[in-house]
Amino acid sequence: MAFLTWGFILTIVGIVLSISLFRFAKRSFPDSTYAAKRYRIFNAAAPFLALGWLVATLVLHAFISNHLAHQSVGYSPDPYVTLPNGYVVGSLNTYSGYVHAPGVTTGIPWVGRGYVRGIIDLEFHDGQFIGTYLDSKSQFQPEGTDHVRNFVFDTRNQSIQTSDTNTAGDFISQQNSVHQDQNSYWNLYARNRHGWPAVAFWAVLLGGWSALVAVVQQLKPSRGSL
Repeated sequence: MAFLTWGFILTIVGIVLSISLFRFAKRSFPDSTYAAKRYRIFNAAAPFLALGWLVATLVLHAFISNHLAHQSVGYSPDPYVTLPNGYVVGSLNTYSGYVHAPGVTTGIPWVGRGYVRGIIDLEFHDGQFIGTYLDSKSQFQPEGTDHVRNFVFDTRNQSIQTSDTNTAGDFISQQNSVHQDQNSYWNLYARNRHGWPAVAFWAVLLGGWSALVAVVQQLKPSRGSL
């Protein structure tokens, strides 16, 4: 929905800019020479070319983030990042924090072979993920306790040991407050997120826009040729 909204807004802005730039070019070069006509047409097309370059750069940014940096692009509702050891830390719809082994898909139960879901706190020490998760009771997990539980996830053999804290809680409130926890899994997520894909995005975007401006200036008719 956000993409549709921004797409609509940017399209309207592009139309307004296109009309404005065309009128500006026509006032500056009102003659009927080929050079003047070409300049006016390119000015009118420039905002849409810039918008198209933005879309292409976003697609490239998504590819770089997912396939080269191995992390979510940044505007996904399911953010994730790959740790140096290949394990993935993320969150489903910014809820239900999880960690899973390479190639493992998290399932409905909160704890399974190679993964833990519903994470609240998470740290990594000496080959082990140590933290807490909310063992929510639901139709998918009727044996759930609705308690916060400790877990130790040993990456050397993918074994997971859990223990109850006898602390009751509900999923929504725990996940809403998780950002405030000192050892929140979001801290591990942030520490391992690469910043260079964003730098590459702005370099490619601004480079393309600068080239577009240079072309417009190059097509500008000289006064002596009119």
